[in-house]
Amino acid sequence: MLNLNVTKNNMKRKIFLLLLLFLIFNIGVQAQKISVNRIDKFTKDKVVYTSYEKISSEAFIGTQTGKNIWICFGLENGLNFILLKWLTAESRYVNKGSKVIFLDEEENPYVFKVSDYISGNGEGTVGALGMDLWGVRLLLLGDLSVFKDNKMTAIRIETSKGYFDYKIKSGASKKVMKAYNLFEEAIK
Repeated sequence: MLNLNVTKNNMKRKIFLLLLLFLIFNIGVQAQKISVNRIDKFTKDKVVYTSYEKISSEAFIGTQTGKNIWICFGLENGLNFILLKWLTAESRYVNKGSKVIFLDEEENPYVFKVSDYISGNGEGTVGALGMDLWGVRLLLLGDLSVFKDNKMTAIRIETSKGYFDYKIKSGASKKVMKAYNLFEEAIK
């Protein structure tokens, strides 16, 4: 009988720890926040970055399909921009000057230009999952204020091999709007 009680207590403890880890992980993943907010000591310019928000994902547990896209808003050296990470899972290249186009609910296009990019293993992911897969990180310039009141529903990324279109789910769009509003407050 004593053995059963010890086993039950251990099982309860393990379940509690798993639930606690699950809650901690979800809170960190779901929360839009300002991840950097400081003054550069050399330039005296404000530096602000939001957390990355996943805007598109069609991955299944244990697989990556090349449809995972994250964005964050940034301000550095007086320049407002979007950093976009795209886990492509295969070799894709994006040229400087290429377009990334967002569509809102009314299918109005908002064009951003690729100012700079990096491609390689791990460049398209946030965190450890996918670090061994090919990805692209893009620096996008354009009017960030379009994210204030517009719910984005799709994104098109132009590459050297053509363009790729992805849907943005409603929940992801709301998170991006919230992240932009946090960004806008932080850069005032």
